[in-house]
Amino acid sequence: MFTQKNAAGGNTTDLLSSIYKIKIRNEEKISEADRLFCEKQQESLYLSLNEIDRWYGIFVEDAAKYGDSHKVTFLINGKVRKSDPYNDRCDYAGTDYTEFEFKPFDNIDKLVDQNYKAINAFAKSIIKYFNNTYNVSVPYPDVDKESLQMGFRPGYQSYVDLVIEHLGGKSFRDTAEDELIKRFHIVVKSGTWSKVNPELKKDKIIFPDIIRFDDFWTDRNKMHYNYQKNLDDFCAGIAFGAANILIGSLSMIIRFDSGNINILRPYSLTISNADQMKFFKNGRIDVQFKDAKTAEACFYKLRLDSIQ
Repeated sequence: MFTQKNAAGGNTTDLLSSIYKIKIRNEEKISEADRLFCEKQQESLYLSLNEIDRWYGIFVEDAAKYGDSHKVTFLINGKVRKSDPYNDRCDYAGTDYTEFEFKPFDNIDKLVDQNYKAINAFAKSIIKYFNNTYNVSVPYPDVDKESLQMGFRPGYQSYVDLVIEHLGGKSFRDTAEDELIKRFHIVVKSGTWSKVNPELKKDKIIFPDIIRFDDFWTDRNKMHYNYQKNLDDFCAGIAFGAANILIGSLSMIIRFDSGNINILRPYSLTISNADQMKFFKNGRIDVQFKDAKTAEACFYKLRLDSIQ
């Protein structure tokens, strides 16, 4: 075992133990392009927050002269609370017209709101970047509007921590695949009106109860709008199972019109290995692959054998 003398006391230290104790920062687990995006977003945010703070300081300073007359106090998030002076003389005809003067209170509160909106938008921008870049579904963080203090400067690292925590030790790709399959399973699991699971049949996979049509239309097969996302997630799963891509959508169905779906003929697909998709009036969808071997591979890649 490799050892090293301690310069002070002569004791030996296990180098491997020291190495194992080294913690890798989460920002070192992302790519250089990721880091540059986050840094530019943070830099841009700080410029805007500095401008918000500048105006906030001006109005807060102006509000100081109303401290006694309006009993001005400030909340933890920087908003102002005040009481208007009470005048019980309805026929007052004095020379004091201060009630008509500009007062900074509304502008102070507005700047606090803008400060929150800027920081909230920054948080969502960082998370959205990773979601869009790696096809993962990291939840957007909640920024506490009531406790967020003026002058606070968030670091992008805290939101990168949320991303890495969401991965749970897996890679972006593995996480994206697991999430996609989970969404796909939600769509293809047996509905309350059916007990039939997806079925592998030679070069086809038969999926019952994927969509529903709008009963209002008797002259055309219009898909119910609630099933738009279902079909999008369904197509994403087929694209992954057939072509190993993570960006499938209903746009891969050639000349598809959700407002008038043709149930007499199948639709051609733009992805490799999956040739056609046929719709049925009862909501069933059949997907035909280039051959039986490909259909089988897709069936198991999408873990359809595990659906209960």
